[in-house]
Amino acid sequence: MSDPTDGRLGRQVEEALGTAEVSDSDPLFVEAGLERVGDGFHSVPELARGNSYELSVVCAGKGKIRLSVALKNPVLQTLDCDGVTFRQRLTASAEIDGDGMKGAAGMVGWRLDKVKK
Repeated sequence: MSDPTDGRLGRQVEEALGTAEVSDSDPLFVEAGLERVGDGFHSVPELARGNSYELSVVCAGKGKIRLSVALKNPVLQTLDCDGVTFRQRLTASAEIDGDGMKGAAGMVGWRLDKVKK
């Protein structure tokens, strides 16, 4: 059963990430997703060597999520579910995971874009 606030929080996340109007034909757009905080998310995007990418993550609701980006120097970050966008530059393929911490609820979204040279 869906929580009625999921729709509102999902729209808030999509607005912060600009994913509601993104087009697959945008040459800089790689991927995006939206999940319930309790479900978490996992992505392993194939990124071309020699390019830079920007990962944007937004959580809206209550509590915190744990974000991990498995790189040569792993990124481990705790993010508040306050609707503020977290950004991380990537230059290599990586496993990206977001998991809700105890008591967290709401929606979490991510977006990955190629950075213009």
